[in-house]
Amino acid sequence: MNIEQYTDSLISTFCDLGVKKADILYISSDVTLLTLDALRKCGLKGKKDIDEFYSVLINSMQKMVGDEGTLMFPVFTWSFCRNIPYDEKKTQGEVGALGNWVLNNRKDFRRTKHPLYSFMVWGRDADKLVDMNNRTAWGKDSPFAYLHAMHAKNLIINVSLSGSFTFLHYVEETIGVPHRYYKDFHGQYLDAAGNVKERTYTMFVRDLDIESKQVTPDDCLVDAQVAKKGTFGNINLQLVDLFGAFPVIEENLRYHNGDNWYDFMGYKLDWDKGQTHPDETDMLFDK
Repeated sequence: MNIEQYTDSLISTFCDLGVKKADILYISSDVTLLTLDALRKCGLKGKKDIDEFYSVLINSMQKMVGDEGTLMFPVFTWSFCRNIPYDEKKTQGEVGALGNWVLNNRKDFRRTKHPLYSFMVWGRDADKLVDMNNRTAWGKDSPFAYLHAMHAKNLIINVSLSGSFTFLHYVEETIGVPHRYYKDFHGQYLDAAGNVKERTYTMFVRDLDIESKQVTPDDCLVDAQVAKKGTFGNINLQLVDLFGAFPVIEENLRYHNGDNWYDFMGYKLDWDKGQTHPDETDMLFDK
């Protein structure tokens, strides 16, 4: 089997799952197993072959959604929160190899502006996404609001829902969950044109005084009929309808203490009290 045949089979599986022409597709992935599988089945041997595989895969995804579609790969990073200067062209993401590969190798993709939650984007709405100047990570003027409004789909490749579903935090910010609050981060920002400025960005962070752990069952959105699961060999896949997922998540947070998402220790979401305001030294980075 050659790379093109392997990739054609993978793309066919994505389409069977529900990906269509003109889709807006947000890809969350851990491609470790996928890469190892391609190495074995296609006889790939080194970095050059892996680069070719990723290139063919990205090209195939572009053909899959077509010129009327849009692709978005996350390159989220929290270095800006750690007082490390942010370089729009060079700062690497911390959420997976494929997004960084696109950042480092594909000039046909561009990066959105927020230094914590940015995407590499291509397609019909790339200009719209790159032009966004959202200050808050998951606000009403952010790429996450665009994903919601445009009925985008989240394709999740071999990573758990609890480890990849950042759209949850957009829902939390939109409805104002009481266990989070707004925190500003300041730092040096080098934009794509080479201009250096001091900038301030905001994240709706968790109150660390409230103990919790992530408990998300991988089937919770499938059970709610807003997602579909599949496999490609031993690689797990999930496709989530983000517009449909919003009310499902909101209902669980408002009326079931967010039990599909968190296990709170001795705490219940107090919607009457409003957002907590912990000590300003508290900080937590969410994926």
